[in-house]
Amino acid sequence: MKAIVSASVLLLSSIAHAVESSAERAQDVLGPDSLTLPAPVKRWDNGLPLGNGLTGGLLWGEGRELRLSLDRGDLWDERGNANANDPQRTYQTMLESIAAKDRATWDKLFNATYTGSKWTKIPGGRLVMTLPEGREIHSFHLDFATATASVKLAGDKAANAFFSATEPLALLRVPKGTGFEFIRPKSIDQLGYPEPVIERTENEIAYSQTTAEGLEFCFLVHWQDVGGELHVAITTRTNRETKNPQIRAHTAAVEAVRSGWDQLHATHAEWWSGFYQVSDVDLPLPRLQHHYNLVKYLYGSGSRRGAPPMPLQGVWTADEGKLPPWKGDYHNDLNTQMTYVAWQAAGLTDPGMSYIDYYVDRMPRFRKFGKEFFGTDGAMIPGVMTLDGQAMGGWPQYAFSLTAGIWNGHAFYQHWKTTMDERFLRQTAYPWLAEITSSVLRLCDERDGKLHLKTSSSPEWNDNRWEAYLTPNSTFDQALLTWAVGALEEMARTLGKNDDAAKWDALAKKMTPLRFDDKTKALLVGEGIAFEHSHRHFSHAMAIHPLGILHIDQGDAQREAVRATVRQIIDNGSRAWVGYSFTWAASLAARAGFPDDAARLLTDFERAFVTRNGFHVNGDQTKSGLSGFTYRPFTLEGNFLFMDAVHEMLLQSWGGRLRVFPAVPDSWADASFSKLRAEGGFVVSATRKHGKTTSVTISSEHGGTFRLADPFAGGVDIVRELAPGGSATLEP
Repeated sequence: MKAIVSASVLLLSSIAHAVESSAERAQDVLGPDSLTLPAPVKRWDNGLPLGNGLTGGLLWGEGRELRLSLDRGDLWDERGNANANDPQRTYQTMLESIAAKDRATWDKLFNATYTGSKWTKIPGGRLVMTLPEGREIHSFHLDFATATASVKLAGDKAANAFFSATEPLALLRVPKGTGFEFIRPKSIDQLGYPEPVIERTENEIAYSQTTAEGLEFCFLVHWQDVGGELHVAITTRTNRETKNPQIRAHTAAVEAVRSGWDQLHATHAEWWSGFYQVSDVDLPLPRLQHHYNLVKYLYGSGSRRGAPPMPLQGVWTADEGKLPPWKGDYHNDLNTQMTYVAWQAAGLTDPGMSYIDYYVDRMPRFRKFGKEFFGTDGAMIPGVMTLDGQAMGGWPQYAFSLTAGIWNGHAFYQHWKTTMDERFLRQTAYPWLAEITSSVLRLCDERDGKLHLKTSSSPEWNDNRWEAYLTPNSTFDQALLTWAVGALEEMARTLGKNDDAAKWDALAKKMTPLRFDDKTKALLVGEGIAFEHSHRHFSHAMAIHPLGILHIDQGDAQREAVRATVRQIIDNGSRAWVGYSFTWAASLAARAGFPDDAARLLTDFERAFVTRNGFHVNGDQTKSGLSGFTYRPFTLEGNFLFMDAVHEMLLQSWGGRLRVFPAVPDSWADASFSKLRAEGGFVVSATRKHGKTTSVTISSEHGGTFRLADPFAGGVDIVRELAPGGSATLEP
């Protein structure tokens, strides 16, 4: 995960940052569908998050100073240093440096290219609004339902803001007499760009910046007096969209103010209404309910089809004088995959397809990487990469992981399984995963009839040491390989590609079995390596979650292995965990049938590992001993794993069997969910009252046979056939 490079250095420097006090967060009001933060809000990463997938903003401030930190998802510096482009930077050179323990070559070509290159997510800027005398800020409020922020001001006045869901702009309403200033991020000074051009007129500010690669972008702020208040439009354009970004941004901003707040907000609110109607979850604990709803809101505001998928911080990049932590990059050893782990079950296709489209569109870059670095025909995905898909380097054990792309492919498979969209399967999911998996298999050696990778690791076991290279194949790598060939056989048979299916079946027979500890029965990290101490990344447990190729319904031995593995993770303690560890452990606990653990872990996460605005941070902000890490750089994957864990507690569908409320603790006497998606293309709703399931409704667009574990008397499975578009409601 993000610890791939210089984690210890970042840890030490970050501990010095101001830490959220429990007393401060206790003042915040966490309504089920809203968030209210009493002023002051002094940090950008505590601000109200607003966004439309491409652009984002954080609204914060104190006194009379209202601040809006702005970002745009496609602003990137793609410059690698000379070592990143060295023709000797190849997998073969890496193998030789590992064999010789040649640290100098290993560091130069594969590790230091991360720290020594300019590539980074580029922050946008900050709009500072100085409110009139007597209009001090009292509180900030975010309404999830309409994705609208309101700022309560002294004198019974207010300011309002939203980032349009249907147009590439943001609108604000502020009191007349407000002053405006646009501040260029100081961190950009580190990149050696030309001085920006900031032009100001009576009612407009245009900030234009040219980067070192010819990218030009403009953030433009335009305001007009409308009915005694100022209506403010913020637009942004780049020279990849238009020859003159500033003119186009100006035209769009003027037109937005002319169209009016009411008209643009109505279409914006309509989009969000449709977004929320797709599915729903009702939990008995208000704080967990609030956080689930917030995370769903973050999907809608942070990810949108047609825009880049969310990297580490999404569209809310750093605004504190520094470049974003871990360069705001795309980490494919947990972060990207777990950020996009929950949308399928919730049916949030628009946000989720941003991820799918991105990895399809980057295939030419991935093929180039496969050929130039690995010397193989076919695409390979870097473990750490830029927006364009360039391999950034970092800790080489994971930055150049062979199986990173297979993990990305799990989202393709899950989207197919939860929609049963054969067109998507035929045109996208199957060819994409087949190419990625075939490329990895070409890098294997066959010994004794089994396929072995030349190098293998388990994120982030043994960090950046030589010992991180494990005897191939690590349990992590083996789980991904085994899952991939099995998934591809299933896909091929569904498509009637019988020759392909036979090929994948033959490869499945060449997979090394997963390794288990003879003593504990738990999964090993690798050959002879038990998971014997607290560790942040549960890469060895991939077979259980998210892949599901090892589960409790396979038999007594497998059930024992699942429970022993998850029990070991939890019982080793959370001293070395970070925020996302808690939510991933909750999903694992739900798969193992440990509902009380799952609920406790989610409660611990929400209490200690989020900022005032709900962003996931790596360290324990309460300093209560839940983790030895107390630093606060935020990333997003822990939040989306929270959402996934809730889904796992309410509905599971692996192995061809539906299970409702499979991991709900007794203390959750009342709970319900509506229209969650299950494998097989089924849409499921269910209600639990007084500790018992009272109704289950299952429907399917495509039809098919479902098998439901009896949720009422606990007897034999309920099997029903649904016609296309049909549904069935079951009651005790």
